[in-house]
Amino acid sequence: MSEQPFRTVNSLRKAGNLQEAWNVGFTALEHSPQDAYLKGALFWVCYEFLKHQLENINKRANSSNNYRPTDFEFEQIENLLQTIVNLEIATGGLEYKMLLVQFKKCLEWFPSMVHLVLRHQTALFDDEAKKPFQAEKGEVPSLMLSSVRQVAAAWLRARDQWQLDFNQLMALINSTRQQVSDTKHIMWLDYDQAKCLIIAGQYEQARSLILPILKKKQSESWAWGALAATYKKEDQELAIKFFAKGITSAHEVTFSLKLLQGMIPLLLVRQQTAEASMCLKKAIMAYQNSGWKVKPELQQLSQQNWYDASVDEGRLDGYLKSISQDALDYLLGPTKKQVGIVENIHKSGKGFHVFVNKSTSLSVRMGLHKSKQKPQVGDYIELVVSDDNGELAVISSSSCAKAEVADVAFLEGTLRVAPKGFGFVEDTFVPPFVIGDISNESKVLVQQVMSWDKTKSRYSWKAIKLTLVNETAVPLDYDDVPF
Repeated sequence: MSEQPFRTVNSLRKAGNLQEAWNVGFTALEHSPQDAYLKGALFWVCYEFLKHQLENINKRANSSNNYRPTDFEFEQIENLLQTIVNLEIATGGLEYKMLLVQFKKCLEWFPSMVHLVLRHQTALFDDEAKKPFQAEKGEVPSLMLSSVRQVAAAWLRARDQWQLDFNQLMALINSTRQQVSDTKHIMWLDYDQAKCLIIAGQYEQARSLILPILKKKQSESWAWGALAATYKKEDQELAIKFFAKGITSAHEVTFSLKLLQGMIPLLLVRQQTAEASMCLKKAIMAYQNSGWKVKPELQQLSQQNWYDASVDEGRLDGYLKSISQDALDYLLGPTKKQVGIVENIHKSGKGFHVFVNKSTSLSVRMGLHKSKQKPQVGDYIELVVSDDNGELAVISSSSCAKAEVADVAFLEGTLRVAPKGFGFVEDTFVPPFVIGDISNESKVLVQQVMSWDKTKSRYSWKAIKLTLVNETAVPLDYDDVPF
């Protein structure tokens, strides 16, 4: 009795005889086109060939981070992928999951993989593929999230050439958002979808995704650029304002190149040729200073009659800042500045509370604090705060000079420590963590705030910081202390 074809194919594959396994398997498939076991065996033969083809791409990407295949690699890999597609392997097994793992970094460059995901949607992903991996350096995106983001990247770049369906993509993204358990990277799926919606002309939906992102990423030029793109055809004045805000927010001029280019046609429509010339000149100089080849579209713009190469591009920053100074108001509503003092540092070290007055204490993420040094308890802080129907939100935080803050006072006296660890200086309550290693009966300077006492149902003084009077770190010149 002869061995079943799928067993022969598996044996040849495991022995490393891939070409012979291929020849034997596909010859047998001509006679048994519905043999599911044989199809499964042939899938793994194709899979091994793919692994070998992908090795060169992965090696190059180790140094360049560029996973785009050469034309020859593309043709070879696409042929293998089409063979797999034609096998019509059922979903739910290990086959497609392992295929997605192999293409985790380069899926977007292969139309057969992109169409495969769009056609099968979330059925290709098991529960494990929907969970992020917890690595030493933090959360790594789930297989499903990273794959779908690459499908979106492919649509943005090659939607017409590869005939990728927009509605299929939107359904895939929406299902992914509901099913994955990623927390750290899910925002980037929203950003991908917003970019696709902008291309599709669905600006309001795109804005609904971009605005929450921008509230978290106010200092990122790309986020402002995305918001500006949603207004290019609806409100050019706002689009210019948000492009300007993005350009001035860029950490380096190279981060703002797309925004500079996007702003030029809007300025030309308004006949602001001087400002358009500044944007173009700044972009061209950024390419030249970085040693990069200037993009052809920028070179073409520089040859048009409106462009003035002698313009002083140094004036651009002042113009951009002047027209974008109220950009945050559109994002967060009107803002105001408030001065307070650091009341305590969060146990996690990722934030702190600022005492503004006895009825207002605001939590601040450490990432919003713009000063180089981390704040300490008792430091004076200036907050930029938005007010959304009475709900205050901190936009930014920075250290500032001493100022008068309501319901804050200083007191010099003797510390009396109770057996339970807390203490008093006159009538001011001192929590144990504020006392630290300061001894009973020590002479101290107390920085205190008016705090609600739940036990007594009234406001009373509470110490937030103690300093030994004989220490020189705190001045005893009371003209310098804002009572």
